Amino acid sequence: QKGAVASKVPESSTIGKIISSSDYLAEILEKVPVLAIPCSLGSPEDMEEGLGGGRQGWWGSVLPAVWSYMLAARSRGLGTAWTTLHLRYANRVGEQLGIPETVTQLACIPTAYYTGDDFRPGARKPAEDVTYWNHWKKTEI
Repeated sequence: QKGAVASKVPESSTIGKIISSSDYLAEILEKVPVLAIPCSLGSPEDMEEGLGGGRQGWWGSVLPAVWSYMLAARSRGLGTAWTTLHLRYANRVGEQLGIPETVTQLACIPTAYYTGDDFRPGARKPAEDVTYWNHWKKTEI
């Protein structure tokens, strides 16, 4: 069942496709063989702004580890997806898995062998169209 905002978004739009994909993942999540839940001690709220960039610095220190896991899985023929669907239930998940309240769940990474035949990079704009030099929207050096 779509929420109030999701029901107003055209399914053909980029956001509509993301919502549709998220809905599908939520429907099949229990069938995924591995649900990796990366965690970190503490929370971004514990970071002081002057120490390593505060919340942004905290996330910047944990995201590369999760991304490395996803890349390692891909190199072994496994598909992954970064999702935060479970975080609204983080307390319940933490209780079931024995995760202390002093530990932050970062995401849920469904992991499984890829069964399709079109495992390829997603469509992306050319890097030169989205790389800016010395000023926002300045694409040339």
